[in-house]
Amino acid sequence: MKKTALIAAPLALAASLALAPAASAAPAYTPARACLQVVDLKNPPVGTNFDAINQAAKALGLPGVPTAVGGVCNTAVPTDADSGTTEYPRPGHGPVILRTSAYARYQQYCTDSVSVVGTGTIPGTNIPAVDGLIVFGSDCTSEPNPLIV
Repeated sequence: MKKTALIAAPLALAASLALAPAASAAPAYTPARACLQVVDLKNPPVGTNFDAINQAAKALGLPGVPTAVGGVCNTAVPTDADSGTTEYPRPGHGPVILRTSAYARYQQYCTDSVSVVGTGTIPGTNIPAVDGLIVFGSDCTSEPNPLIV
């Protein structure tokens, strides 16, 4: 009888974890932005100019090293299915989620960010100059978008 209880408890726990919805590392009510392009600086495109990105982020006051940058992040999108849309100041700073659309497969959750509004490009990339919000994030984590998980 004891042996059955010892086996049943771990199996029940494993089953409950398998059926639990995937959790996002981003807390509820974190501002989320849809961007024309999001660049993961941990896996950047070839030719990315890190010096230009670091200098721009530092000039805007980002305390850490940028690990993601979003260009033309003009649209607020829902954080998750439960907390809805939370505004991100323009220009702003603080935690942010960057996606290429509301229902993009993955997102970048950044614990800190700074941004600037204007006509410009993401420094060090070949994105054409477009009016919009450019967001530099630090301590960013790539994670599945909870809206489609």
